[in-house]
Amino acid sequence: MTPDLMEQGAQRLSEHSARAARGKTESGGRAASYGRVAEAGVDLTHGRILYLEDVNVSFDGFKAINGLNLDIAPGELRCIIGPNGAGKTTMMDIITGKTRPDSGTVYFGSTIDLLRHNEPQIAQLGIGRKFQKPTVFEQLTVFENLELALKTDKRVKPSMFFTLDSAQKDRLAQVLRTIHLADHVNRLAGLLSHGQ
Repeated sequence: MTPDLMEQGAQRLSEHSARAARGKTESGGRAASYGRVAEAGVDLTHGRILYLEDVNVSFDGFKAINGLNLDIAPGELRCIIGPNGAGKTTMMDIITGKTRPDSGTVYFGSTIDLLRHNEPQIAQLGIGRKFQKPTVFEQLTVFENLELALKTDKRVKPSMFFTLDSAQKDRLAQVLRTIHLADHVNRLAGLLSHGQ
């Protein structure tokens, strides 16, 4: 960690502590911490790919999340664990746009305010969810299942005219080799064993 980044972190912590002491932020908790302005692209100027600050959510008076702070650096892996009711799903709902917090800041990179985007827009930015129930389209081939998983424009018209480009074909071939299914590319996914 560079001295500049450490200084920025210390300054951010000091600012956060001052706001907490005042009881709330000047704009109801939605002020951008770095004076950020939303724009296209993922700007990593401040070294964070995901940033949540002082996020609060309540449902009918029940505080589901109270003062959540989280920031994740590019390439960093975080595991969110906790008992039922701790707010894990609510946090993911906020990040993906399903739930709006009562207050707080949620940024993707340094400039994209996720609270100003809806679920489809957030998905188009590249933020998605993987649910615990693994599923495949059993009546489609292994290749077709992977093709559906590609990050592409999933709206109706673009999907109707979609064709794979060479980079996408290469990526699918790489994935098939990685998961040891290159020999089963045309096999129906429903015929694979559970371990495959």
